[in-house]
Amino acid sequence: MIKFLGLLSKKKKVKANLASAIYVNLLNNVIEVGFLEIKDFINNNNNLEDKPSITNQHSNWFRSIVFLGNMRNLDDFFEENESVILRGFILEEMHKDLVDSDQALAIERFLDYENYFAELLVEKGDVINAMAYAIFEKYNINQYQGDLFKRKNKPNPIFYNELKNLLKHFIWNWQEYLDKNKIVFSEKIV
Repeated sequence: MIKFLGLLSKKKKVKANLASAIYVNLLNNVIEVGFLEIKDFINNNNNLEDKPSITNQHSNWFRSIVFLGNMRNLDDFFEENESVILRGFILEEMHKDLVDSDQALAIERFLDYENYFAELLVEKGDVINAMAYAIFEKYNINQYQGDLFKRKNKPNPIFYNELKNLLKHFIWNWQEYLDKNKIVFSEKIV
């Protein structure tokens, strides 16, 4: 009964700003390493007629897409006011290395992308589908497909499903994190 009430909880208490910093840094590491795999998957895919020639300079789109997908999942694990607080900390952490004016522009651009992603999410139904389609659009994959799929302007289903399976590895596991940690949204940690 006492454990049920949380009095003997063994969860580590973590301030929201620290949890956001951990989240951003770990996602950035996964994106940095994982983009190489995504790039190779797209550039060398047998289901495309031509090679897209995606380079490391194209990683910014991928980074945005991964963060957009992950930030949509906040609402599944937190109350609305907590999601808003976390989003603010995450956006600050994502752009902390920029000077103030560049930071404001980068955040504004990210919020514009978020509107685009929200439309995709409604159309595609879930985060992974929306992320895969965003990659299809933002990297202009249609122009590298065979004529049938190119005319339809739809991703080759084999390519699309393989891409979705890869993208599942870029989703933050909030359930696992929250099983071990309790995010504290107030200033004091007792």
